[in-house]
Amino acid sequence: MDTTSIIIVAFFALIVVAYLLIFRKHGKVEINGPLGIGLKLDASNEQSAPSPAVTIDGAKSKAGGLVAEDNTGRGVDVKNVEVKDDILVSSTPRKDDTQSR
Repeated sequence: MDTTSIIIVAFFALIVVAYLLIFRKHGKVEINGPLGIGLKLDASNEQSAPSPAVTIDGAKSKAGGLVAEDNTGRGVDVKNVEVKDDILVSSTPRKDDTQSR
């Protein structure tokens, strides 16, 4: 490898490092260098939504109601519910989560 190729590869590396520092959430880099040298990078810091703490699917009740409560703040997922009385659904964050922010 000659000096020019080394400089080009080092320049590509600097570009990729700067790119990752700037675009931490999502990034895709593909670089083809001299002598068949190539660099392909796909990075992402996206956080997926947390799954609900309480999941209810297809619940039925002839009498009474449904109460779904979450105290972690992750949420409640309720689907296909048939009840006679009320449906009460709540999601609240933990007390220590609200105090630390």
